Amino acid sequence: DSDGDSSIQASTDDTVIFKTNNTTAMTINSSSLILPKIPILQVSATNTDQSLSAGTNTKVQWETVEIDSLSGWSTANNRYTPTVAGYYLVGGVMRFNFPSDVAYVITSVNKNVSSSEGVNMLRNQFNHGSDIVDNGSYPIGTGLMEMNGTSDYMEVYVSADESATLHDASSPKSFFFAKLVHAT
Repeated sequence: DSDGDSSIQASTDDTVIFKTNNTTAMTINSSSLILPKIPILQVSATNTDQSLSAGTNTKVQWETVEIDSLSGWSTANNRYTPTVAGYYLVGGVMRFNFPSDVAYVITSVNKNVSSSEGVNMLRNQFNHGSDIVDNGSYPIGTGLMEMNGTSDYMEVYVSADESATLHDASSPKSFFFAKLVHAT
């Protein structure tokens, strides 16, 4: 290109590197695998015993950042603020330990809001007429969430009709993920 900041480079080890604005955008390695630079996050928690009070909407705390290709995770706020605008596939699993069976469990990924109701969330609710929900791992609301790449953030919240302990065991772990699937 005219200003020299975009290129395609082929190395002697059969690797092809595509650059734009002097930044590697994608690599094809010698095994013919395409290695794009895609924002991806996964955080997890095991055996941290976070308390959940009955009937409250509680933000989940995560102990381990397994991967964060954008450095968008805030350990202080337990939230993800991706710096690339687009649609993110989000989801995960929450581990609950209840002292007795409960009637409902709610998990959600909230965008820019801490309330338990609203359109800016992906929510799963396990609801029964009587107390039959037991200890176990429950899916976090899963789907696509549009993020603006600057100020939008996402957080995981949980609720149940009785108290519980989150991340009560080392296995299976609780985890939350977000992956860019379409930039805007």
